[in-house]
Amino acid sequence: MSLPSADSATAALRVNRLSDSIYELYKPGVESLLDIVFFHGLQLSHTSDAHVSTWRSRGSQKEVWPMTWLPEEFPRARILSVNYDACITTSAERGRLDLYCTAESLMEDLKSAKEGQHPWRPVILVGHSYGGLVIKQLCLHAHFSESLDRSQSPMAGFLNCVRGIFFYGTPHRGMSSFFSPNGTELKDASPLLKYVKVLCAESARLHQYFDSLRLIHKWSIAGVGESKVTLFFTPVSEGKSQSEMIVGEGSARYHNFTMEAEDHYSLCQPESRTSNTYKRLTAFIQSTDIKKVVPSSALIEVPKMAMMLHYILFEKVQDILRIAPAIALCGMGGIGKTTLAKLLFNKLSAEFEYTCFLQLPKGEINGDYMKELEGRVCSSMHHHGLKVALMGKVCDWTHLTLKRLLLVLDDIDNNRHVEFLKHISSVNNCANSRYIVTSRSLEYLNRCIVTSGDRDIDACVFNVEYLNFKSSKELFMSHAFPYPTKPSPSLAEWVDKIVAKCDGLPLTLEVMGSYLKKKDSESIWSQCFDALDEAENISDWDERLWAKLEVSYKTLKPDEKEIFLDAATFFNNSIWNLREAKSCWRVLYGYQDIRCRTLVDLCLVYDVGEMEGIQMHEQMRSLGMKLARTWGNNRICRTWTKSNVLSTSSNTNMKIEEVITLRLEDSMPLNSSKIGEMKKLRYLDSKKELMLDEVGGMLSKTVVLLRLRGKVNSLCDLVDRGRDRLAVLDLKAPLTCLPTTVSELRNLEILKFQDCLFEDLPETFGQLPRLRHLTFSSCHRLRSLPEAVGRLSELRCLELHHCFNFIAFPDSFVQLPRLESLIMTTLRNLQRLPEGFGNLSQLQLLIISKADLEVLVISTGGDEFPELPESFGRLARLQWLILDFMPGLQALPETFVELSEHSSLIGGRHFHRKGSDDLSRDENPDITAKLLRSDFIKQFLLGPVASFGKEVDLLHDINELFCEERIH
Repeated sequence: MSLPSADSATAALRVNRLSDSIYELYKPGVESLLDIVFFHGLQLSHTSDAHVSTWRSRGSQKEVWPMTWLPEEFPRARILSVNYDACITTSAERGRLDLYCTAESLMEDLKSAKEGQHPWRPVILVGHSYGGLVIKQLCLHAHFSESLDRSQSPMAGFLNCVRGIFFYGTPHRGMSSFFSPNGTELKDASPLLKYVKVLCAESARLHQYFDSLRLIHKWSIAGVGESKVTLFFTPVSEGKSQSEMIVGEGSARYHNFTMEAEDHYSLCQPESRTSNTYKRLTAFIQSTDIKKVVPSSALIEVPKMAMMLHYILFEKVQDILRIAPAIALCGMGGIGKTTLAKLLFNKLSAEFEYTCFLQLPKGEINGDYMKELEGRVCSSMHHHGLKVALMGKVCDWTHLTLKRLLLVLDDIDNNRHVEFLKHISSVNNCANSRYIVTSRSLEYLNRCIVTSGDRDIDACVFNVEYLNFKSSKELFMSHAFPYPTKPSPSLAEWVDKIVAKCDGLPLTLEVMGSYLKKKDSESIWSQCFDALDEAENISDWDERLWAKLEVSYKTLKPDEKEIFLDAATFFNNSIWNLREAKSCWRVLYGYQDIRCRTLVDLCLVYDVGEMEGIQMHEQMRSLGMKLARTWGNNRICRTWTKSNVLSTSSNTNMKIEEVITLRLEDSMPLNSSKIGEMKKLRYLDSKKELMLDEVGGMLSKTVVLLRLRGKVNSLCDLVDRGRDRLAVLDLKAPLTCLPTTVSELRNLEILKFQDCLFEDLPETFGQLPRLRHLTFSSCHRLRSLPEAVGRLSELRCLELHHCFNFIAFPDSFVQLPRLESLIMTTLRNLQRLPEGFGNLSQLQLLIISKADLEVLVISTGGDEFPELPESFGRLARLQWLILDFMPGLQALPETFVELSEHSSLIGGRHFHRKGSDDLSRDENPDITAKLLRSDFIKQFLLGPVASFGKEVDLLHDINELFCEERIH
C-alpha cells in the first residue's frame, strides 16, 4: 500500500520517460557513477504518477525528494523511478496484474532503459511496501529467466551490478492486517489484493529464495519500519476512516533495520533532510562498499540452485574460514565439493587483494609438473578483479609475500599438489590469506598444511554430505522443469522415483534433470528410470556413477558424441580455448555453436566464454576418458598421451592408423614415420621437438589442429599437400620464410608463430579467407606485415609480443574491417601507427606496452612527433585502452577526449617519465588532463598490470579516489 492520489503540485512535474514504466528523475551532466531506482507500493485508487507521488516530502514545499534532495548528496548518481499497476481497486484497465506479471514486464523495461548493463556502475534499489516485494520478485525472475531464455542475459548483468537494497515498510512475512476482522472491507477489493493474500501465505518462500540470491550476489540490505498506526480512507469505505498497523515489525524486520516514529505513509515522506527515514537511506548508500565490485570475469560460474541447496553447508564452512586459514572439502565425486568451493570463492573474492581458482591438471607427473602448476596459477590469478596475466608477462612469486590471497585448488589427487599448496602458502605467509582445497582422498587432505603468519597449520577437513531428498528434488526440478513450469500429473510420480535413483549426488541430478527437460513422453521417463536402476547393480562406485551419467551421453547425435569425446580427452583444462576448439569443430562437424550449446544445456560441459578453456566436471571428464579408451568396439585407443601410449603401442589389437588425438611428449617412443601412419589423426599437440620437414610431408590430411616444435627449413611439404582442413596452427621453429602457397590453407582460423626468423611475409598471406586470430611471439627479425594484410577480412585479433625489430604497420592495416583486438608488447622499434588508425571502427581492445613512443610518428614524413595519431579519437567501439610503460609519450591527440562519447570506455593507463620511480607524482600534465577530461574513463590502470609488482597496488588507490568521487 502506498500514498493517496497526487495533488496538483505533483501533477505538474515533468520527468523524462525512458520506457513504458521507467522514469528518469535526475541525470547528471556527465556519465553517472551510480544508479538509484525507486519502486512504489500499492495504491488506494487509480493514479498515473505513483512513481513521483509516493516520494513527496511532508514539508511545506512538498518536494519529490529523490529529484531534489538526493542529487545534492550524490551528484554523479542517475535516479530512476518505476511506475506499474498497483491499484487495489478493479477497473477495465487497472487492478488486474499480479506480482509475477509485474516483474516480468519490468524486466523488459529495465533492459530497454539500459539499467544494470554497465559493469562498473553499481545499482541501489529502494522499495516502499509492496514495491519491496516487486524488487524481490524482479530479482528472482531475472535469476531464473536466464536459464529459460538466453535473450534475457542482460538481466544477469543487472543482478551483478546491484550493490544494495533499501526497504521502506516492506512486508517480508506478509500483511496480516488486510485480512483481520477490521480489514474486511478491503478483503475482496480487487484480484490484485486477492493475490497479495495468497502472496502473504507464500511470502516465506519468496523471502527464502531472495535471501539466497542476496548471498550469491553479496547485496547489502537495510530498511526502516513503522511504529504508528496508519489512518486511511478507501473508495469502498463510504467516507469512514480506518486505522491499521499496515506492516508490523515482525514482518518488516530484515538485516540492518530500525523502527521509526512514522506511519506507513510517512515512512517514505520525510519532513526534512534531517528526518531519520531520509538520513538512514543516504547513510546506507554511502556505506555500500561500491569499491568492492568484482568483475564477473573474475568470478566462477555456479549452477542456478547452488546457493539455495548448499546454504547450510556454505554458512558452516564460511564460519570455519573466519578462524582457520585453510579448509579441505572432502567427499565423493559429484557430491558438490567444487560447487561449494566456487560459491565460497565468489562470496569472498572482494575481500582479498589476490584471488585464484585453479582446477588442478591431471596427467603424468614429471620434472616440469611444478612449473606447469605455477604457470597455471599465474594465468588464473586476479588482482582486485583484474587478470594479472593480461599481457602475458611472467609473474614474480615474491611479490605475493604478505598480500591477502584467496586460493582454491580443486581436486587434489597426488603429493605434488599437497607440496604445491605448502609452497605457495610459504611464499605468501600472510595470516589473513585463505586457502580452500577439494579432494576425494581423505589421505591427501590430511597432509595439507599451510603457512600462515610464520606458523604451519593443518587444513581443517570438512566432509561434504549427500543432498537430502527434499534438496535433491528441488535441484532436479530446477533443471527438468525450470521455474515456473511444472510436471504433468502423469510425470509427477516418475520425478520422485528418478530423484531417489540419483543418490543425492548434485551432478547426477543436474545431468538427469537436464536430459529430461521438455521430455513429455512417459516412456522416456520410464526408460531413464530403468537405466538408472540397472546401474545400481554395478558394485564399483565410479563405474556405477558413469553408467548413470552415460544415460544422457547415449542420447546425443553422433557428431555431438564426437565433440564430447574431443572435449573430455583433449580440450578440457588444456592450453586450448573454446574459440580454438570451435574452429576445429566447424571443419569436422559443422554447426559448432548449436552442438556446443547442446552439451552445455545437458550439463555435460560447463558454459564458458570463447576465450576460456573448456571445462567439465571431473566425473564427466572421467566418463569421456573411459569411453575413449573403448572407442571403436574396443579395437583402438582413440586418444594417445604419455600415460597410455607405452602400453597401447604394444597391444596387438591396437591399430595405430585409427588414432584421432595425439599429445606428443619427449619420452614417447614415436617418430615421424609412426605419426605418418595415423591416417585419421585430427589433433596433434607436440611438446616434443621434431624435424618438421619430415613430419610435414607425412601428416594425414585429416589434421585440423597442429602444434609443432622443432627445426625446419621449409613448410612447403606441410602446406602443399592438401592441408585445406587445417584450422589451428601453432608453430615454434626457426623458420626463415613462409611459402607463398600458405594461401592454400583455406580453413585456417588461428595462426601462431613463435621464435621464427623470417623478416617479412609473402603477399599471398592476405589470401587466407578465414583467418581470425594471428599471433607473433619472439619473432625478432620481423619488420612489418605485408601490404596484403588489409585483405584479411575476417581477422578479429592481432598480437605481437617481443618482436624487437618490428618497425611499422602497412598503410592497408587500417582497412581491416573486423579487427576487435590489437595487442602490442615490447615492440622496441615501433616507429608509427598509421594515420588512419581511427578507421579501425570495430576495435574494442587496444594494448600497447613497452613501446618507445619518443620515436612514434603519425606519418611517413621526416618529422617525428611523440604522440598518437589524431584519428585515434575516432575509435568508436573502444572499451579497453591500456598503455603500459610508455616513458617517452609526451601528448595525447586532441581527439582523445572524444572517446568519452562512448559509454563502454573503461580504462586508461598511466604514463611516467624515464628515470622516475614515483609513478604517482611525475605524470605528464597534458596526458593527465586529457585522461581526466574523458568522463567515461572510470579508472587508471597504473603500473604493470601483468606483474605482481608494487606498482599494481596503485590501482587500488585510484579506485578509492574514484569511489570517493562517486559518493561526494
